[in-house]
Amino acid sequence: MRISSVNLFAVGLTLTMTLGLPTPTVQAKSQTSIKQTKDSIAGVWNSSEGTITVQQSGSRVSATYTQDNGVIEGSISGNVLTGYWSEDSSNRRCNTSRNGRYYWGRIRFVFDNSKFSGLWGYCDDEPSRTWTGNLISKTPVSKPEISNSIAGVWNSSEGTITVQQSGSRVSATYTQDNGVIEGSMSGNVLTGYWNEDSSNRRCNTSRNGRYYWGRIRFVFDNSKFSGLWGYCDDEPSRTWTGNRRNS
Repeated sequence: MRISSVNLFAVGLTLTMTLGLPTPTVQAKSQTSIKQTKDSIAGVWNSSEGTITVQQSGSRVSATYTQDNGVIEGSISGNVLTGYWSEDSSNRRCNTSRNGRYYWGRIRFVFDNSKFSGLWGYCDDEPSRTWTGNLISKTPVSKPEISNSIAGVWNSSEGTITVQQSGSRVSATYTQDNGVIEGSMSGNVLTGYWNEDSSNRRCNTSRNGRYYWGRIRFVFDNSKFSGLWGYCDDEPSRTWTGNRRNS
């Protein structure tokens, strides 16, 4: 999460996130009014922190957004969503982790039909920085849903993978060079990052303290997956496949 300035270009709504010096803390506005929302907030939203894809089940909300592989988890009461954001990197590292990440904070979004006004903060600080958005599409692009969680043990072309899943958030370890995977699930597609102790290519920047990492994209089909991986921030193009291990 970074303090950002947003330029919205016509039609395309291209979001340009520009890093800058931290802005003064904005005093939280009163957000006491709670309305009953008639519809789910599930959909695709354009926001000051990137495009957000929201899923809702009852009062439970999970979402992913484009800023630093961001994830939101929370609950909605009336038209007010409260919960937490987490990212791969941010301007401030928390002392404790959430879902294996040290860059996180609290949120409070107030929805008004096709827009929301929100506040966010670092770690357990009271949310005080602005996060706003507008609805792009009420119904996200349909993707095939997998019937069960992908949590479990998988045999793969990069070693045995042990997967844990909490909502849309996925974390895993694998045997190749003490490998770790972190990402988010949307439909049957997992996107995120791998990192290892050693690899054929060293990246210029580190992720979670390691210089050997890259992007992944796995597509699951019940008991198997077909995937791609790449070095550093390259587009994934190398094959990574696997099958679920029978218990």
